[in-house]
Amino acid sequence: MKRLICCVLIMVALILSGCSKDNVGSELMQNTDDSSLSSTERNSTGLQTLPQEECYNQNVVLPKITASSKNIAGIFQRVKVSNITIIDAIGDKYYGYRSTYSESGVDDTFVLSNPHTGKLVELNYPDKLDNWEVGSGSTVVLNDRYLYEWKGYTTVSSEEGYDVKLTRIDAESGNVEIVDEIKHSTPLIYLCKINEREFLSYSITQAPSDKTEYAVISSAWIYDDAGEKREIIREKYENDVSWSDSTGILIERFAVKDGNLYGVGRRLISGKYQFFLYHYDKDGTLLGEEVLTGFENIIGSEQILELRIMGDYFVFRTYETLTTYICKNTENGVKLVMKGADGQVRYSMTKNYVFFIESNVNVYSGEIEQKDCPLYVIDVKNDKISAYEFVLPIQTPYFVNIQPLSNGTILITYCDDGAYDPIKMKQFTLNEETYLKFR
Repeated sequence: MKRLICCVLIMVALILSGCSKDNVGSELMQNTDDSSLSSTERNSTGLQTLPQEECYNQNVVLPKITASSKNIAGIFQRVKVSNITIIDAIGDKYYGYRSTYSESGVDDTFVLSNPHTGKLVELNYPDKLDNWEVGSGSTVVLNDRYLYEWKGYTTVSSEEGYDVKLTRIDAESGNVEIVDEIKHSTPLIYLCKINEREFLSYSITQAPSDKTEYAVISSAWIYDDAGEKREIIREKYENDVSWSDSTGILIERFAVKDGNLYGVGRRLISGKYQFFLYHYDKDGTLLGEEVLTGFENIIGSEQILELRIMGDYFVFRTYETLTTYICKNTENGVKLVMKGADGQVRYSMTKNYVFFIESNVNVYSGEIEQKDCPLYVIDVKNDKISAYEFVLPIQTPYFVNIQPLSNGTILITYCDDGAYDPIKMKQFTLNEETYLKFR
């Protein structure tokens, strides 16, 4: 399906991000002293960071705590829809795609599903609007009714750029409409929800430079639910392989925390890369910046695909390997809490908690591994972590994904019979209120 094509074509963004010629490499793994750190406590009373240097080259890094024997899977609710792979929740409906087998393989149809009635509604795309080619996969939901997403309708840029449209799904009618349409130098445009009336839309593009081969522009707009937009941020970044210092600001990814806008990006300073956290208001005024000491040791030369900031925690995935990370920003720098190379560990979150779990499937062979895979939960406000036994009522569970939904719940997906089959998805949800009663 096209959403899988997004993962392949997302590598296009590496050309656009401005780091393709920045030689971010092995030098980023130097000059870290964590000898004063203790090992993670083996309980759920408080969160301490792991000894850092020994973790950088490991594929999977998990907190060293003992999992509770309480089976948290018992409080998850089975989603009562069949043959639907859920992408998100829009109010009381699920948005996703229905898979069916055909002579050519698996065909996907995008639908809205009412879990209470079981009714399915196919989306109504006017003027071949469903024939999109590539997208970032980034969506936002406003007012429990409208889902917004940028989609590219060409895979090759013309002189004017890619044909990119901002679409909106109305969950009440099933209609899809165009909110905005632009010619853009990249088809990958990302969204962050600010509140129920506004969202941030941003991209990273190339621009002419009189100093080096090209400059990189990080630009951001705010859209409202009436379709009005205004550009609030346009940062210019320039770098060259012969320079010891870059110029300007590069925002690789934005995130919204408590209604405030934050951006993360790297700079070349005296021949070494450092990462910075930038804080903006909704008018685009830069309110402050902070060096993220040690972040470069964790991410290395990779680039961020998706980013969430919750309290002092950074939750993100990378482009090149889809490696997942959870890090904590401390007085002594950014410390690694969790790592799952090649998607071996996945995460989700509610308003105040981050959930993550290791896959029971070997990502290289596709075979199930016989091992315990507890569900970990970080209490962001109280800086505590817990781990629970996680055993679902499935005979041979095959892990697929865990993800956050826009209605504040988390969704975890498995296949039965020990193999991946899009027709045999079993999906379960959990909301924060139910977890609070359980713990």
